[in-house]
Amino acid sequence: MTTLTGPLIAECSTWLSIVGKLFTTRMGILLAPHGLTPSQFSILHHVTRQRLPGGQSISQIAVAVEVEQPAVTKTTAKFQNLGLVRIEPHPTDKRSKLVHATAEADRLLGMIYQDMGPDLFKVFESLNGSDIEVFASQLKTLGRWLDQNRL
Repeated sequence: MTTLTGPLIAECSTWLSIVGKLFTTRMGILLAPHGLTPSQFSILHHVTRQRLPGGQSISQIAVAVEVEQPAVTKTTAKFQNLGLVRIEPHPTDKRSKLVHATAEADRLLGMIYQDMGPDLFKVFESLNGSDIEVFASQLKTLGRWLDQNRL
């Protein structure tokens, strides 16, 4: 087992930052034909995949995807105009609205993944010889830890 050292942590942090930026840029290019930015995609993906009974408030979505509340409000309004979400008043909080994904959101998300699939296959195929399942498991572990220990 490898011992954690300052230089190893610095190297991992540096590469995680670089990979994150490069991947976000790539996703932006792949999402552009669908009229979405990576931030908008993360909101659409969250609302569509994390369907909660009764919907999700704008503030819940903002916290989950780490996007400012005004941006989530603007994006969900855009999605409502496109028929991707339904927005309704909160039953007990007049200041809040609840967002629900529609079947059109499912369709669009499926089309996006189908269109991005060949490129993303190439991306992850670049891990030649690596155990991709171990890599995916480690990413999930790191993501869950970061989610549970937000600053």
